[in-house]
Amino acid sequence: MPSGVYTPTKRGRHSLKSGKYPVRYMNPITKIISSSSRYTNKDGVRKSVPDSCMEYLVEGKWIPRHLAPHRREYIKTYSNTKNAFFSKILSDIRKRCKKNKERGREIQGENEFEDTRPGRCDKLIAQFDEQVERYGNKCPVTHIPFTMNVNHNFRDINNYVRTFSNISPDRIFNHMDYTKQNLIFTSQLWNFKKGESSLYELELVFQPEIVERYKAIVMERFPDQKYALQA
Repeated sequence: MPSGVYTPTKRGRHSLKSGKYPVRYMNPITKIISSSSRYTNKDGVRKSVPDSCMEYLVEGKWIPRHLAPHRREYIKTYSNTKNAFFSKILSDIRKRCKKNKERGREIQGENEFEDTRPGRCDKLIAQFDEQVERYGNKCPVTHIPFTMNVNHNFRDINNYVRTFSNISPDRIFNHMDYTKQNLIFTSQLWNFKKGESSLYELELVFQPEIVERYKAIVMERFPDQKYALQA
């Protein structure tokens, strides 16, 4: 965002006691900074300045909205709720489906958990709740208790943090889409290792009973795919 002299006015200042900070806005068309949260677009329509064009004054520095302490705390709290966590999973599923189409991969079936309503993922949560009712709130393969922790620490490619106990959507067969029959929820640990390993390699890494539990789930979902379980 452009730099320049800008003094927050009463109109552009939020109460520090409420955990918020002085705020300024940048007109997305003219790039002029002001205390006004609205601007006039090219069609003459008054609109709200997008979040990406907002900055908060924190410890004497103007920083993007999403980096302000109170916003980061809110995002952290909300992201770890069940609905937010599964909304993120659904968003990731959409991205994978889109990539598969762009790459021309032929995937059998279709995503049965799509929901066009903003912020809704009822079908996905229902699938998870049904699994928990049967196997408990844990990975049905590794028996690691499930978590829904979203890491909000600053990180880059050299310090990426993976939470191996987090819920992860696992397609039993990669040539099939996210269908009720093909999708199970496992720990990130299992899904990550399964994605890069053959069944033979999984049997070398995990205890026999863990792999056997996975085989049992596959046979229950796909009783005609016994050949696929041959290491």
